[in-house]
Amino acid sequence: MAEDRKRHCWECLRRSLVCDFTRPQCKRCSTTGVICPGYNDTQPIRLRWLAPGRVKSRKRKPMNKDTKEITRKQSASPNDIVSPPTELKTDLHVFVQATEYYNACIYPDLLHISRLGPNTAIYPITPPIFQMAIATHPDHIRLVIVCMTLSHRMNRARHGPECHALARNFFHYRGQLIRSLSDDIRVEHKCTSDLVIAGILTLLLVDAQQGASPHYRCHLDGVRRIFMLRGGMRSLAQSTRMVPLLLFVVFTAVMGDTSSPVPDLTMATSHLEELDFMINQYSSRPFAFAAYPTALFAEIIKINYLRVRASKSDPTPTCVYTNNAYEILNRIHSFSAEQWAEPKSRAHAEWVLLGNIHQAAVALYCILSLQSLAILPQSSFLQQHCIYHTQLLHRLLSDALTFHRIERFIVWDLVVLGVAAVNDAGIRKFLRQQLPQLSHSTGTYAPLMARTLLERFWASGETHWDACFDQPYTFAMNMSVDVSGLR
Repeated sequence: MAEDRKRHCWECLRRSLVCDFTRPQCKRCSTTGVICPGYNDTQPIRLRWLAPGRVKSRKRKPMNKDTKEITRKQSASPNDIVSPPTELKTDLHVFVQATEYYNACIYPDLLHISRLGPNTAIYPITPPIFQMAIATHPDHIRLVIVCMTLSHRMNRARHGPECHALARNFFHYRGQLIRSLSDDIRVEHKCTSDLVIAGILTLLLVDAQQGASPHYRCHLDGVRRIFMLRGGMRSLAQSTRMVPLLLFVVFTAVMGDTSSPVPDLTMATSHLEELDFMINQYSSRPFAFAAYPTALFAEIIKINYLRVRASKSDPTPTCVYTNNAYEILNRIHSFSAEQWAEPKSRAHAEWVLLGNIHQAAVALYCILSLQSLAILPQSSFLQQHCIYHTQLLHRLLSDALTFHRIERFIVWDLVVLGVAAVNDAGIRKFLRQQLPQLSHSTGTYAPLMARTLLERFWASGETHWDACFDQPYTFAMNMSVDVSGLR
């Protein structure tokens, strides 16, 4: 019954309106003098959706069985498998179905995160938002919702009988999304608009969730070019509605650099002033950089910068980089998760746990990635540090995986643990078990992609950080981006 209450009546579906779900007849129909056909599973015979391109006023001709299949649609249930429309314009039935699934299956999971604190990226698709998406937003914004829900269903139903059909539909609608975005990018007055930026970033989010790893860099590069055309991050940050998008770009790019080969790092040596500006300006904003403490996030940027500088022909003596690396490591060790979590009014123990997890993971990233480039030595002192942080991180992550509301924030930390524990059979077994479960729980492919990557690394016989990443990967697990303020 809960699913039925969210279903639009057949007349509202036919007229592309937002139903108020009143039973037995919706008020929207009754106030306009229309007899409401109700919410039954079977579409009333008198209601027909014409196939795209067909005319309504033409004299009716005999209809064969195949034509009936084209012109009649079934009820919009989240458990149905959607059928691709035959034109670019998003089919209303498909968007309604995706909206219902998002509100019923994805939003309740995300709502757990809001108990950690206010998060503007977590909200249901209400009737006003639905109506705005239909009336004013371009097709690609609606198609993002369709792709997101299909991706979520695929990862929840992995290896199930419907998975192949879901995958086929996902790639169909992803192709439609890209076509819609491309059409807007080719129009001069649209190509640098807020909605095009939002479309590219939400496509990035869809690709990251579904494991289309190499594509995320293309999206980031395109968005950054648009940023430059509009005056850079500082200029865009003057618009409050753009701030969530800017923070998403910064977080995704910086964290993506950690799990990419050194020649492919994109944010490490460029845009440093803009990164400093975003950190200083928005460090107090809840979930500014997912659930990573700003102090540790700033150290990740410095580590990325050292990795690039040390890999290039540079006259700077290696000892200078080594000294910088030890300074970074000392600041990471001096971070206090208790102090960082103190101002947070909700779920204090979980914030402390997250702070300790990220501290141990960032310390390991600092040592392992900089040892990989010979910036830090392979000393017994650092080896002991690695063993300590690896065991601590393993214990903390085991605790964290029992808390549903924080599991989305620890995929990168699990990858770091996997690189650090290349020779630890017990931790490898732990990751083999937990990553697939995390993929199912969060409805995203990134944890499975992490397991595949780590399995290949463990089998390679290599042990250093850069041997793990043959191409750019991102394990930033944002489930949504706040686009509610865009018009």
